[in-house]
Amino acid sequence: MNRGAILELVATAALVLGFGAATAYGQVRPSQTRTGESPAQSSAPNPVRNDVVKQGREILVLRNHRLRAGGHEPFYQSSRDDVWPYFERMGARVVGQWKVFQTDAVAPAGVEDVYRLVRYASVEHWQATRFQRNTAGDGPAFAKDQKGRKERAEIEVGSRGAFFLQGETAPGGPYFMPTLPEKYELLQSGERPAPGEPYIPVRMDVARPGVEIVVVRYQRIEKGAFERFVELTRTRIWPWEEKLGAHPIGQWQVVFPQLPGVTERSRGTSFMTKESPDYEEVITMTRYASKAHYDAMAPDTAAYMGGNGPDWKAWTSALETQRKLTTLTSVEMAQGFQFQSPPSYLPGLAERYRRVD
Repeated sequence: MNRGAILELVATAALVLGFGAATAYGQVRPSQTRTGESPAQSSAPNPVRNDVVKQGREILVLRNHRLRAGGHEPFYQSSRDDVWPYFERMGARVVGQWKVFQTDAVAPAGVEDVYRLVRYASVEHWQATRFQRNTAGDGPAFAKDQKGRKERAEIEVGSRGAFFLQGETAPGGPYFMPTLPEKYELLQSGERPAPGEPYIPVRMDVARPGVEIVVVRYQRIEKGAFERFVELTRTRIWPWEEKLGAHPIGQWQVVFPQLPGVTERSRGTSFMTKESPDYEEVITMTRYASKAHYDAMAPDTAAYMGGNGPDWKAWTSALETQRKLTTLTSVEMAQGFQFQSPPSYLPGLAERYRRVD
């Protein structure tokens, strides 16, 4: 994306990133019981059995948490150690959690913004995870989940809301881009070629260490253009960026699911933006080895990392086509933790039951 275009839209983007809508959906908070349950019923053991996998269209939720300053790591630790092992038993998959360090919508003093990205098999699946005890049962794992949620609630001071997303989660390769049958002669060492030179082949230096960042790009595009937009990303942009060492997480359209019967029960469940009849919203997330890595992949310098062969030309052409479809772009940068859903072993308790319904 053209960096100049981003800067031209900063003022508008700041309004977008700070905007929260009124529509909201619920999430179980610590000690919440199912509607209509008596205290005796809610304290009785609640084991479950499960049916076979139910197919659906995957949905992701990119949720913002506003935390007390310094709260990112303890919030993550409570999630990783207490909440997520039980939460992922319900079939959801946590991608990661990151603290924003560069944005047009700066958090208030004493507060830091954090994003968490989670994958669900469908909207119905997301809805079921709002009622953990009924979906995954209770027991010590549930109690530990509730402990972690209570600890997180003491750190969280609010939320800007959440993006509900559907689209393309990046496959992560493999990609095969054959080398061209060409030979080259070294003309000069220690100086880069001019950007307009017809042949810019490259050799690579060793990997440079750095602190990984995740770039969260928000874009407004023409109504009905998302399928074309994401196809360009999948076929022309991601292969080139993967070659240069970036790791795309995904590109998704912001959606606004209708879920009758689900009510607001916690902070952080409102939509981040309002649905518009005039444009579609796109979220793209990409991992870079460092801020310097991200800067080096700007359109005017990326050829020095990857050469200017047909793959580079396809990339620049796709970016230009996307630019023409885009009316607003804003970028946030974050650092944090890629969770990647490690294996977890939650043994069943040694108990016997009989069916009573």
